[in-house]
Amino acid sequence: MPYYNKKEYPKQIWVSQIPEREVSLLRENLAGIKQTTFVLMKKEEDFHQLSEKRSRDIIFLSSNQSLLDLARDVDVPAIAYQKPETDTFLHADMVVEGFEEVDMTFLQRVYERHFNIPWTILETERCIVRELEISDLDDLFSMYAEPGMTDYMEGLYEYEEELEYQKAYIENMYRFYGYGMWLVFEKKTGTLIGRAGVEHREELNGDMELGYAIRTSFQQQGYAYEVCQAIMQYAGEELQVHLLHCLIQKENALSEKLAIKLGFSYCGDREIDGVLMSDCLLYTSPSPRDGLL
Repeated sequence: MPYYNKKEYPKQIWVSQIPEREVSLLRENLAGIKQTTFVLMKKEEDFHQLSEKRSRDIIFLSSNQSLLDLARDVDVPAIAYQKPETDTFLHADMVVEGFEEVDMTFLQRVYERHFNIPWTILETERCIVRELEISDLDDLFSMYAEPGMTDYMEGLYEYEEELEYQKAYIENMYRFYGYGMWLVFEKKTGTLIGRAGVEHREELNGDMELGYAIRTSFQQQGYAYEVCQAIMQYAGEELQVHLLHCLIQKENALSEKLAIKLGFSYCGDREIDGVLMSDCLLYTSPSPRDGLL
């Protein structure tokens, strides 16, 4: 089932022992949010109320480590407020030093991480881009089995090995970095139609690569251009990535044409694992060389 049909939200935001100024900032950031109730807890009620709650409806915010530990024990996602200039470091699903940038999207993503719900990264007119979850594996194998799908890229491992690989990828890429290669679904049908995303590459000295692959039966319908444009914008605005590479296997004329349409410029060849690739480059914001002109 496509993720956009099963999105979950924290329905209550419980706040305890947070400075009034920070609470005011949080209220401002959540103004107009109707699907979630804001609950400011009284100190004497904190322990009793939280210990009685075992609900997926709640996200809990506090500066008290004992309460944060209790939230963990009853499986409630929690955000710690780390007071400035304190020596003791708090532990929770997320730690913040202020609430200036804590909005509903931020709370949503902490909540989703806690319950292992894949993030929806973005939507385009026709597509949903979201993180992979293990239940997608059968659909992924089906997509890769289409004729021509792996003509210019590596295929998947054997099923059990791919399963372990994707488990590690979810833990080490999505959870640690917050980005990676995502899945692309057609909104209208919920069909998995591709993969796209951004990753660091050692071969690029740590620079980011834009990668994409559209299911053979959905190619040449504008999906790759639509999705890659949105990902490039997301990389620049949300990830603060201002330089992207695109590595394209020689003779892959469709990908070369797409890269040019997206604004990439050819900057040389690279041999990676014995395969000759065209390295194309794009600045998602003005090039640092522009200031020299």
